[in-house]
Amino acid sequence: MRSGLIVGLVGGDMPPRFQGLFPPDVRLDALDVRDRMSELIGEEGRPVRSAHAVRRAEYSTGRVLARRLLGELGAPVQPLEHRPDDRVPVWPDGFVGSISHSGSLCLAAVAPSDRYLGVGIDLEPDEPTRREIGGRVLSRPERAWVRETAESDEERLRLTRQIFSAKEAVYKAFYPVVGRVWRFQDVRVEIEAGPGPARFRAELPPDAGRVSIDGISIRSSSWIACGVAWPREAF
Repeated sequence: MRSGLIVGLVGGDMPPRFQGLFPPDVRLDALDVRDRMSELIGEEGRPVRSAHAVRRAEYSTGRVLARRLLGELGAPVQPLEHRPDDRVPVWPDGFVGSISHSGSLCLAAVAPSDRYLGVGIDLEPDEPTRREIGGRVLSRPERAWVRETAESDEERLRLTRQIFSAKEAVYKAFYPVVGRVWRFQDVRVEIEAGPGPARFRAELPPDAGRVSIDGISIRSSSWIACGVAWPREAF
C-alpha cells in the first residue's frame, strides 16, 4: 500500500483490510492522498489556499471523500467547511462524520445523526512510535499491557502507537459534542489481543456522558486504523 497501490475506492466494496471497523450503518471508505483542490466546491478550499502542497493534498482528499460518502447517504451537495475556532468539520444537518489521513492514505466515516452522536476514526502507519510518546499517552495499566503483550522492543512501540490511535478515535467521536480537550491519560484503553479486528474498550472522563465506549482497532497491510461509533440511544 505504501508503494502507490492504493486507489480511490469510493462507491465500491470496502478494502478487506478495513472491513469490520464500524457497524454496517456507518459508511467508511478510503482514497489515495493527492491534490484534489480542483474538486472542492464553494469556500471549502479557502483555509488551505496558501498552505504547503502536502497539507493541500490531505485536506482536499478528505473533503472530497467525505462529501462523496455523504452523497451516498442522501445528503445534499454542499461545501464541507469547518468551525473557525477548532477546525472541526461542520457536517450537514442529519449527519456526523470523521476524517483521518496518514501518508498516502485517507479514511473517512459518515453516519446518520439520528443513530449516532458521533463517530471517530484514526489512521496511523503500523510503525514503532517515538519512545517518549509512551510517557505522554499510556496510563500505568496500559504500560503493563504493552510490556506483557509485546515480544520485542519494536513491538512495544507499535502497540503504544495502537493505543494512541484508539484514544485519537475516541477523542474525535466525543469532542464535537463534549467540547473539551481531553488529555491522553484521561481516557483508559483496554485492547483485546488476537488476530483480525480487535475490540477495545475506553474508559471515559466524567464529562463524556457515559462511563465507557467500545471501538475496533485493525492492524493490517502496514496500517493501524481505529474506529469508534457513539450510538445515540446510549447517551
